Amino acid sequence: MLNTSKHRKAAAMIGIDNQAAIKALASDLRKPGHHLARETLRIAYTIDKAKKKRTKNEATLTIRWTAGHEGIEGNELVDTEAKEAAKGRTSDTKQLPRYLRKPLLINPSAVKKAHSDELKREWKEDWRNSERGKAALRIDESTPSGKFLKSISNPKLPKAAASKIAQLRLTHIPLNSYLKRIRKIDAARCPACGADEENIEHFLLRCPSYAHERWSLTQHARKRREALTLKMLLGNPQLTLPLAAYIQATGRFVKPGECNSIQGGNTAR
Repeated sequence: MLNTSKHRKAAAMIGIDNQAAIKALASDLRKPGHHLARETLRIAYTIDKAKKKRTKNEATLTIRWTAGHEGIEGNELVDTEAKEAAKGRTSDTKQLPRYLRKPLLINPSAVKKAHSDELKREWKEDWRNSERGKAALRIDESTPSGKFLKSISNPKLPKAAASKIAQLRLTHIPLNSYLKRIRKIDAARCPACGADEENIEHFLLRCPSYAHERWSLTQHARKRREALTLKMLLGNPQLTLPLAAYIQATGRFVKPGECNSIQGGNTAR
């Protein structure tokens, strides 16, 4: 357009909301994807060369950064077209710049990232459909995510306590109902109160023998004006330390001679 302009002082400005693209134009152009920046500069050089041939033409081209989505009509149009291109839609080949009419070079970094993203997506889907994944999903709808790992990475939380909380979320903890299922013991009876089945819900919420130890958890639930449930205990990061203190206070999984102190939680006995 500048080459064909009849105005002596034709001026054009390209507003770009991507600072990385602007910086690429001033770089050594050695990174993957910079072939597009090289073509951009080649076109700009062609304009400059044409300008020099016609001394009367003082055409100028300026590239500047502009904030994205700030009501600039051109920027909004470009954003719309970019989204269409991301969906695989493209203009007629004859309408594209000559450089874009042929297959573009493949960016190895982009290929690796796409492969990695696909593996993560497949793993997440497989995990959510697995028995353990479904159990965790009932407690935390964001699973698998880093939220739970962050909650059990508290420096005040001993490794053994973090392990037990993880086992509770995955329903893979040595309570008698699980031990009976894998044929390690003959009965699923609760060793504390004698109930027929010692499962996770019974251990955390129902066992009358641990009512005193459970009092602290009940107080936390009241402060939050919520009912004391498995989803609350195992899905709320703020209850990680109180839950660890409860597990320790029951002494259910403590081996002889073992001591795991919990900082920041209330313990009993």
